[in-house]
Amino acid sequence: MLDIYICEDDKTQLDLFSNYISNTILIEDFDMRLALSTQDYHELLELFSPSENIGVFFLDIDLKSDIDGLKLAQRIRKLQPRCFIIFITSHVECGMETFRYKVEALDFICKGNPDEVRTRIKECLYNIDEKIQSAPHSFHFNIGERHVSIPFDEIVCFQTSDNSHKVTVYTMNRSSEFFGTLKEIETHLDKRFYRCHRSCIVNKDFVDTVDYDLFTIHMKNGGECPISFRLKGGLKRLLR
Repeated sequence: MLDIYICEDDKTQLDLFSNYISNTILIEDFDMRLALSTQDYHELLELFSPSENIGVFFLDIDLKSDIDGLKLAQRIRKLQPRCFIIFITSHVECGMETFRYKVEALDFICKGNPDEVRTRIKECLYNIDEKIQSAPHSFHFNIGERHVSIPFDEIVCFQTSDNSHKVTVYTMNRSSEFFGTLKEIETHLDKRFYRCHRSCIVNKDFVDTVDYDLFTIHMKNGGECPISFRLKGGLKRLLR
């Protein structure tokens, strides 16, 4: 699921954009949700920073604050490199500035005609949905009531947790624990993943080195995974 965030200092405009986005999600049944609609960029940073879902950000450029939308976009891009950023602003002269700030904006929408803004927002959401659908597959799971989606090409490995009936998924810079079993997880993965031990599934793309004598896989995130004697041969063939 994609989380959508809006940061706009004008309350009337904020409500209008929120309405456009919510209606489009509902009508088109996109796998998205409006996570936050705010006039305060601090609230946006606080909410989205710990999220593991990909973010979609609709930002005004003139936020009438100690930071403008371009600098906010820079901070967002550093925290979440795979996010989508769209500027909605009346400052048309700032269009070229988005390139100087290297924020890789998906679109630059000029305020003015409400029908034009609504159409452009809808086109952005369609474009994003198409990009996500054509992207590498993702693994989906729930943590409490929160749905999390991690692309396969970011997953280093899965390991059984010390907590009963739970599994931990590792990426290069974080880990998440959820209810599940490796047997269930295997059915949702592609051929880059290998069950190397009863307690571990590895992504071959993140294997750094393998010590077959010590039955240990060293992963690129610094972690280690065990190899069972029975499954050692299959791992050799996969990596070959």
